[in-house]
Amino acid sequence: RDEGPPREIQDVRDNSKDGEYWEALTRIIPQRKLKLWDALGAALLEYHKVLTRRSELFSEATALQRQNS
Repeated sequence: RDEGPPREIQDVRDNSKDGEYWEALTRIIPQRKLKLWDALGAALLEYHKVLTRRSELFSEATALQRQNS
């Protein structure tokens, strides 16, 4: 076995299709599903606003009940 100095490893990888690969990854999640997720995200933000306002009103009502008793 020849134990001489290590040979240089040449880059023989074919990168001609790298662009296609990365472009395909941008479409891995269908547009329809992305639109659904956007709609759900917007609905959850609105729901959060409603719950936050409800919590504020509950706190006000509790404070008024304390004042009245």
